[in-house]
Amino acid sequence: MKRSLIVLAVILAAVGLFLGVSRLIVTDEERIEAIVKEVSQAIANEDLAGCMRHVSDDFVYQPKHVNKARLAAHVQQIFARADDLKVTISQLEIDVEGESATITLRFRLLGAYVGRMDQFVGKRGFILGEPLKAARATLHLSKRPRTEAPAGGQAVWMLDRATEFNPGL
Repeated sequence: MKRSLIVLAVILAAVGLFLGVSRLIVTDEERIEAIVKEVSQAIANEDLAGCMRHVSDDFVYQPKHVNKARLAAHVQQIFARADDLKVTISQLEIDVEGESATITLRFRLLGAYVGRMDQFVGKRGFILGEPLKAARATLHLSKRPRTEAPAGGQAVWMLDRATEFNPGL
């Protein structure tokens, strides 16, 4: 009886140790998912620097010849056209292979129109995506060493390129 209690205590301790360690270890997929949430929140806050924090300086979306500066300009235009922005993600697939990752994302961006579009001013609507059709993007990231990481911290995932973007309109 005493021996079985000791075995049970060792098993419970091992399970507790495993659960504790597994909560401390953050996978690359979890890090990337946190970046997607961080950027979604930056969009809601109309924080351009927050939106661009994980975009590589050599970012490119080839079909439209968009680099990091043009991407920032497009994001700034969205901020100028709409307030009260909210990103809803309907699909997020993350595939990590070593130091590279691919994200497949389906999402909608809602906001209240402002500015030059008089007939829509103050009305809430879809900026990207529609009720039955989400915007779609395929994004490619790479893990950057500490020297290139923002805020001088640990290695981070940076957006290098987009190979697909469909606004879903």
